[in-house]
Amino acid sequence: MATERAIRCGQARGQFTFTDPCPLRLRMWGEGWNVRYVPDDIRSRLYRDPAPEVLDLIDVATYVYAADRMVGRGSPADVRFGPNWRRRLCFRVPVRKPDLWGQPAVRQDLEAVLSFMSEDTYEFEFEHYSDPPAAQRYMVFTGPGADREPDEVVLFSGGLDSVAGAVREVVAERKSVALVGHRPSGAVAPRQAELIRLLSARAAHRPLLLPVRVNIRRGLGRESTQRSRTFLYASLGAAFAAALGRDRLRFYENGITSHNFPLAGSVVGARASRSTHPRVIAGLTRFFTRLIGRSFTVENPFQTFTKTGVVREILAAGCGETIRHTVSCSFPRRQRAGKPHCGVCSQCVDRRFAVLAAGAEAFDPEDGYRVPLVTGERAGAAPRTMLSVYVQTATRVETETPVGFFGRYGEAARSLRYLGAKPDAAAVGVLELYRDHAREVTRVVDAETARHAAALRRGELPPSCLVRLVCDATQAGSDRVAPAPEPPAGENMFRRSGRAWEARFAGGRRFVVLRSVGATYLHHLLSRPDVPIPAAELVCLESGEAGRIGLGDAGEVLDDEARRAYRDCHRERYEELAGERDEARRNNDSGRLEKAQHELEALAGELVTAGALGGRVRRACDDRDRLRKAVGNAIRRVVTEIGDDDKAFATHLSPPRLTCGASPCYRPGQPITWEL
Repeated sequence: MATERAIRCGQARGQFTFTDPCPLRLRMWGEGWNVRYVPDDIRSRLYRDPAPEVLDLIDVATYVYAADRMVGRGSPADVRFGPNWRRRLCFRVPVRKPDLWGQPAVRQDLEAVLSFMSEDTYEFEFEHYSDPPAAQRYMVFTGPGADREPDEVVLFSGGLDSVAGAVREVVAERKSVALVGHRPSGAVAPRQAELIRLLSARAAHRPLLLPVRVNIRRGLGRESTQRSRTFLYASLGAAFAAALGRDRLRFYENGITSHNFPLAGSVVGARASRSTHPRVIAGLTRFFTRLIGRSFTVENPFQTFTKTGVVREILAAGCGETIRHTVSCSFPRRQRAGKPHCGVCSQCVDRRFAVLAAGAEAFDPEDGYRVPLVTGERAGAAPRTMLSVYVQTATRVETETPVGFFGRYGEAARSLRYLGAKPDAAAVGVLELYRDHAREVTRVVDAETARHAAALRRGELPPSCLVRLVCDATQAGSDRVAPAPEPPAGENMFRRSGRAWEARFAGGRRFVVLRSVGATYLHHLLSRPDVPIPAAELVCLESGEAGRIGLGDAGEVLDDEARRAYRDCHRERYEELAGERDEARRNNDSGRLEKAQHELEALAGELVTAGALGGRVRRACDDRDRLRKAVGNAIRRVVTEIGDDDKAFATHLSPPRLTCGASPCYRPGQPITWEL
């Protein structure tokens, strides 16, 4: 059972859609505060008065971040997704512009990006903010501090990737840049100040640092994953960009981290960072554009970079000295004097491999890590397993086929629809990015194994260090039974391969179909030829909630579990349509723009009436038709995707063999054997 919490923010007094005997109360201001928002004294007169909706955005993002910290989920020992990992978080927030925030499309965009970012379910209700604080409580601009208006607004954490982005903007491209930083604690300030000093020494224009301190009262933290921190970070960036008259915000993070590639078995889904996942970037762009009321873009220029490529960017600009002042560790509380990196978390492992692969050891001393990557002893099973799997994954990916890669690592395929290219071209680019990363890791392993060969032979290295883990695993593997061969490919195939689908028709080429609800519906239909399956049953089968939907003319359409499945079914299409709309707007394609906008508005209304945006599900005789259309559209979309790889297969999956309607059915007409 997922954790469910009602969260009452500030002055909010309205009712929630479910009963929580003890709602979480969050307060940013006044007596009884438990959430702190403190902007630094920013020396610049280059700003515009923040609009009310921008101040609301800061409130909403701060409350979301605080709730994420204060509502726990699965423990660190829960390697796989336990029943408490995903949470349902229901907010009531007072805002200055409740009519804007209450629009179904605005709320849907907000909930969609947060839900994907953290793999929680978010629901929002908004009410009028009767006595909001003055704008000066959010942004304190007190005088001149920059010599010209900023060309760009860039998020700046002080980590390796964000510093590399600042180096590119400020040093390599000679731009005037505003750097927006979130400081969860005062300990970050000296490090950021030193980085600004180093950047300014090589810059044509001194960067303007805009730091904000956001945290919760000591002792209230229950959850350390902080997957919503990115939303807070981006919202602060968007707010300051709007105040500075800019219409673009830039994240800088390497593509391996952005694509959410599971480099270790326990680092999957939202447990790996989704901070700059292409779907998140697209979702933030849509949400900020709709909220602010004008075109606003969020970008990640390092989307095609490995971590090693990020380090090389810093070296190429002659800024290697900044590396030692960056911190990438997931556990800042474990820092010790002179050792800012724990050396065992996934971010420290990523960083150290990248530094070694780029030849930048001189700027990142090994003694800055509590546990050195190559020869350090790792206490406990989890750090040893993570490092071992990290190297094994790189070794496998180095020679993985496209079908094998996307079948085994389905999480990587989730970004393909958001990269601005056809899925097959995007897939090639993503696979090459991962292969580059894999080659960088394996070259470091090979070089370090050779360098420490004598110590290894003499037995001087601890058994849990990188070199021993790799060599011992190789020796142990020689006595193991060979893994089971891959199942043979039938003439006709549509079978699950990891988190994607492997497809083939009439002995043709094998190819990958990306994960989607439509692909799951199609699999069920192929599994039961000549058997009509009601649309409601397909939704339940896809969500794992078989039998939970009832569609009587006088009864409720969906219970709570099925309603969430129905919403998730639509969310993917909603985001695809939003991407089509944005592309049409950029290309001045008025016909396509009008069509996408019309379908978006209809879908947003459909989500409201189906209860997907909160409240009770309506009773109406047209609920069957609404569900029928949703399922049919999902099936047709996957058939179109199949047609991009195999036109004959797509033709086979057309009427009269494959029909949609109230009870979709696959009728092949003659016996056909499917490998499913």
